[in-house]
Amino acid sequence: MPPYTFKKILSASDVGNQSRLLLQRSDAENHILSHLSEENNRAIQAGQGVRIRVCDRNSNTEHELVLKRMVNTTGSYVLNGGWIREFVNRRGWEEGQEIGLFWNIDNNRLDIYMLPPPPDQNNPN
Repeated sequence: MPPYTFKKILSASDVGNQSRLLLQRSDAENHILSHLSEENNRAIQAGQGVRIRVCDRNSNTEHELVLKRMVNTTGSYVLNGGWIREFVNRRGWEEGQEIGLFWNIDNNRLDIYMLPPPPDQNNPN
């Protein structure tokens, strides 16, 4: 099982035309922002996007995405700036799939895994 500190089930908006991955406020603050510099945190809290390195651990490819806080609406955090192109379209990710995320301290980046689907409860095989 790959390491992760939080999980997310991809929603229609995560894989659709909004071109971003929506992150729960507590997950972003506890597991991502806590690893960023004070300067980057100030910029994010002001609604500015900050570029971070993100690794697709299933394909072992690294990308640069933008982490931003939606200060004028929900206050939630989003990853955009290539999310749809580099993860959804390139990898064929779909609504309902589950990803695991964690901040890789050794490489100073966010690692994302597509998690295997849970075993079918109705099929014991």
